[in-house]
Amino acid sequence: MVLALHERLKNTAATLTQLASIFGVVWVGLVIASGMLANIGLNAVLKLSLTEPEHTRALWLSVTKVTGALGGGNEIVGGLWVLLISCAGLKAKILPKTLHYIGMTVGVAGIATCYPAAGLTEVFGISQIMWFGCLGIILLRQQQD
Repeated sequence: MVLALHERLKNTAATLTQLASIFGVVWVGLVIASGMLANIGLNAVLKLSLTEPEHTRALWLSVTKVTGALGGGNEIVGGLWVLLISCAGLKAKILPKTLHYIGMTVGVAGIATCYPAAGLTEVFGISQIMWFGCLGIILLRQQQD
């Protein structure tokens, strides 16, 4: 998605698109790293539980803190990507304005996850899934035209 949007917007909103794409690529890397760490960490916790169950909780807390810091505890990088790519989209006038305004709202919600209030991460996650869905439908419809 990062590369597809970069290609669509790079000629009409070059600077914003480049900046957004940097955050998008970094975010993708963080999400992948977080997932890989969670998988390896869970395996380590399961193995440790067989030999030293008293240490399992400490290891699990460590794994969840690190994976949360990389890709789930806050969504600042993802929020910046959505916000910046939506601003670039508004400037480029290629996709519907409504999609970009929704994206800007989603992006602000992601950035707001730096504040440790309950529910902000969930709001960002759910609203971003909806934004991704709308974006996908719009891109598919444009491809058919």
